[in-house]
Amino acid sequence: MHIAICDDNVADRKHLERLLSRESDKRAGTPNILYIDSYGSKDHFLRNPLMYDMIFMDMTSTPTVAEDIITQLMQMGLDAPLILYSSTIDYTTFQNLPETVVHMKKPYTPEPLPELLKLGDAHVRGNVETIPVPCENGTHYVAKDDILYCMPFQGSYVLGLLDGSYINLSCDIAEVQILVLPYREFCRANKKHIINMRFVSMITPISVMMQDYREFHISPFRYLEIKKLKEEIDELF
Repeated sequence: MHIAICDDNVADRKHLERLLSRESDKRAGTPNILYIDSYGSKDHFLRNPLMYDMIFMDMTSTPTVAEDIITQLMQMGLDAPLILYSSTIDYTTFQNLPETVVHMKKPYTPEPLPELLKLGDAHVRGNVETIPVPCENGTHYVAKDDILYCMPFQGSYVLGLLDGSYINLSCDIAEVQILVLPYREFCRANKKHIINMRFVSMITPISVMMQDYREFHISPFRYLEIKKLKEEIDELF
């Protein structure tokens, strides 16, 4: 489960990171471990907020910053649980909040986290996680678990999908790598290819073969690294 902490108080943000890391440790050995990103600024958080299954938020640097963020999330169609922790701003006074909002009060404490995290778990089970990819005719939201690989094609790059189709991209592989960075199953196999380790069917010291039998070169020096990553991903999924 991917979680965002959106809090402009550094000490509080770090404290919640530690609390959630402990909760993630309790889930070790299961597919339900927590991937946690922290943000102290509105602009950084709003670059790709829909990737998160759960958001913890308390933004107070200006009187309207929290309201601005919530408005933009609603416009984007956010349906993940949004946990609003009131401190200097009382979020219970806000009007027209989405149904996914849960109100809490600071300080952050460990006791309510297991029950709150169940809301995020339910969101994971009930939603298809998508990645926004730039294409010539606009941004396409592609199901993360449908992506086999990214590879060059006719001077640009394409995504190869599970159904055998391809999506033409209007960005380079460096931008794709940033988009998939939160997801452990994606690996930069070489300078020109990103692969989804979930769909690797064979690994040799010089190549990987995908489920659609397409092969990509890897450095022999990375063979053990990639083999270990494949084992870890298979355990997770």
